[in-house]
Amino acid sequence: MFCMHMKHTISLIILVMAGFTSTAQKIETKITWLGTNPGTPDIIIYSPQQKLTIADFKGQPDAGTDAVAITSSGFMFKAGYQSENGKDILSLQVYCSFNKSDSWMKERGKNDYILAHEQRHFDISYVSTLQFIKKIRQTTFRQPDFMTQLKDIYKETVQQMSERQQQYDSETNNGINTAKQEDWNKRIEKDIAGLLKEVQL
Repeated sequence: MFCMHMKHTISLIILVMAGFTSTAQKIETKITWLGTNPGTPDIIIYSPQQKLTIADFKGQPDAGTDAVAITSSGFMFKAGYQSENGKDILSLQVYCSFNKSDSWMKERGKNDYILAHEQRHFDISYVSTLQFIKKIRQTTFRQPDFMTQLKDIYKETVQQMSERQQQYDSETNNGINTAKQEDWNKRIEKDIAGLLKEVQL
């Protein structure tokens, strides 16, 4: 058995300027969690209540690799900026997603154990999404550098997500080490529960 994760992240930024001010006053942040599909049928938005199914892996398997499964997941955001009642407001819409067309399973990988291992890759992407939100809330954004601040937080979190995905596959030996897999299952569930309390989505 050999599983593999492929990170898929897109930063979609919509910047709307209204009543722009050049002062260094603090910028308020408003974060909205997008829990619905953005209109693309190949995209699944993460929900703790909805687990992946084998049928969700619709991509064409790569015959040139020993991997039996690929999960394509990551997190995205949309950002808007405006001045309202004398306040500068940075609004973020954040979501974590799984791409069906970029994710695949070979026939020998279509079983519940492999599916559970791949689900954890999606879960790790969700953990990173929550960490991104946490960092945003801990940051004091100011003019004129708020977009640089935002992009730096995003890039840092994506890098950490990539490293954790690799660590997960390395320590579990791509799911072969069942004891390590169970350790990671518990660790990921603990991380999600803790971060949800912190960010209070």
